[in-house]
This record gives sequence, C-alpha cells and structure tokens, in this order.
Amino acid sequence: MKKIIVGVMLFFLLAGVGVASAEEKKDGKEYVIKIATIVPEMGSMAEMFQNFKKDLSEKTNDKVKVIIYYGAVMGDETDIVRKMRLGQLQGGGMTLLGLGQICPASKVIELPFLFNDYDEIDYVVMDKMRPAFDRLFEEKGAYLVGWYDTGFGYYFFKDPINDFDDIRKVKMVSFTGDQLFAESEKTVGFDNLIPLHISETLTGLQTGLITGTFAPFFALVGLQWNTHVKYVLNQPISYSVAGLVIDKAFVDKMPPAYKTALFDSMKKYEPNMKQEIRRMEKDTYSSLLKRGLTQIPPDKAQPIIDEMKKRALPLYNKFIDQYYPSWLISGILNTLAQYRQEKGTK
Repeated sequence: MKKIIVGVMLFFLLAGVGVASAEEKKDGKEYVIKIATIVPEMGSMAEMFQNFKKDLSEKTNDKVKVIIYYGAVMGDETDIVRKMRLGQLQGGGMTLLGLGQICPASKVIELPFLFNDYDEIDYVVMDKMRPAFDRLFEEKGAYLVGWYDTGFGYYFFKDPINDFDDIRKVKMVSFTGDQLFAESEKTVGFDNLIPLHISETLTGLQTGLITGTFAPFFALVGLQWNTHVKYVLNQPISYSVAGLVIDKAFVDKMPPAYKTALFDSMKKYEPNMKQEIRRMEKDTYSSLLKRGLTQIPPDKAQPIIDEMKKRALPLYNKFIDQYYPSWLISGILNTLAQYRQEKGTK
C-alpha cells in the first residue's frame, strides 16, 4: 500500500551533483537546494531520497545539500511555483498541473489520445523531443532536471455506460486549475463538468456530486476512488508526467562540475523509476479487475472511443499559441507518424 500511495502523486524528485574539482573544494561555498512536493514522506520514495542524499554528500564533500519538504508542507503545486518565483524554494517536484504553470508548452503531453502506449512515450517524449522540452523550460527560467511517468489516465464511472448518450449525462470531475484538461473533457463529450480539487474528489464520489472520474490505476487506488466506481472505459485517454524542476538562475551559479553532475545523477534514477511505475500500473489494473472493476464491453466501448477520438482531434490545433507553439505539436505528430510507420501501427 505504501508504494501505491507514493505512486498516487509520483512527483519523484531527485537532484544530484558530481565529484568536486580541486578548485571547487578550495571555494568552500555551500549550495542548499530547497525542493517541495505534495508527495508524503513514506515508502520507497523516502528510501530513495535517503540513498540519494547520502550519495550527494559523498560526491561533494557535503558542499551541495538538498532539503525536501514533503506532504504539501509548502502548499499545493501553485504555492510551490509561487515560492520558487519568490526565491523561497529552488525547486519543485510536480505533476503537469504545476509544470504547466512554469512552462505551459509542457501541457501538450496530456492532449487526449495523442499517445497509444509507453513505447511511443519513450521514443517521442523521452528521446526525440526531450531536448525541445528542456529548451522550453530553460526559456521560462527553470531546468527540467528529470521527469517520470505518472501513467496513462482512464475514465471511471459509478454507473453503467451503454452508449455515447450516457457519456454526456455523466457528472464528470474537472480538476480545478487545469483548464486544458477541462476543455478536453468538454470537447470529447462530457457535458456536465464538476470542478473539484483532487482532495475533494473522494467526497464528490461518495455523495454523488460526481459520477465519473479520471486517473491512472494506482492513483485511483491510492486516493480510494476505486471504492466508489464500478466501470472503466478500457482505453488510455492521455499520458501525464511528473517532473523535477530547479530554478535556472540558482543552478547557473553553481560550479560547472556540480551543474553537470546534477543532470548526470538524475539519469541513473530515471530507468528504475520508469520500470517501477509501469509495473505498478499493470499490477494495479489486474488487481482492480479481480476485485470487481468492470470493463465496458468492447461492442459498447468502441463506438464511444471512436466518437471521443474524432472530437478530440481539433483540440490539437485549438491550443496552439494558447499553450504550446505550433512547431512543438507538429514535431510530436511528425515524430509519432514516423515511428508508427516504422512499427506498422496506427
């Protein structure tokens, strides 16, 4: 359960530095990186941070220190972004809700039906387009030090869904502060959106204020929403990512070796993170099905999915300049098309 709870947020924060040079040792200056997240201090993530901080201390003779504020001690993600801008924090571990406030272009990743699976994510987002995202964050004054899966989100319902008309009647949660997400939900067919904070969603399901929600599988369990939904549309809707961002101006003041090692250190954690989250997602879905979650039958689900996909396509152009530049979405779509052609997929 601890791993699932940690997986709810998956704001896996890491920062690291390398071996100090002789000149840097003589400098003697200490660098303290204060990072905040709403992730609780528990389970595998806390263990990871202890190992990370030990490694960091050894490599820098304790000249670069990381202080982590867990469990929303510094507020929600909007608060974290604000405190970074004020210089009270140097970094934040956030979902796209917070990342999008720093770099709106990053929201392109969560467009509905943009990606089909993790192979596409690895090829497009984590490889080919990663330099572009790095540059976009830097232009906004932050380094994207690392980012990780929070999983593919699915739609879940309290009541049976037989056709698209039923979709239109669902009282679907719309997470407060995420305008792109809300517009996407409205566009794909949910006419009754109920804006709620994530923390309010469980009560909304319990009271019937909402009859539908959206989440990755492990978040559904960790937030206990699974106890109040019975049906799932077995189609990945959109991919989401969490990331660690650190103030660019702060990092640029660090010695070059520390700065380089900051990024290098992250690379060794990302593969393990990715494998763990994806394994957790698969195992949780299997467990949910065994415990009674019901997939909407394919003969009913496919017409709904087809209609949603058709409605979603215009969003890709609609959000140009509002959130992301045209070259970014074009680059993603062209890279996807190339990849799918090579793999023989659609």
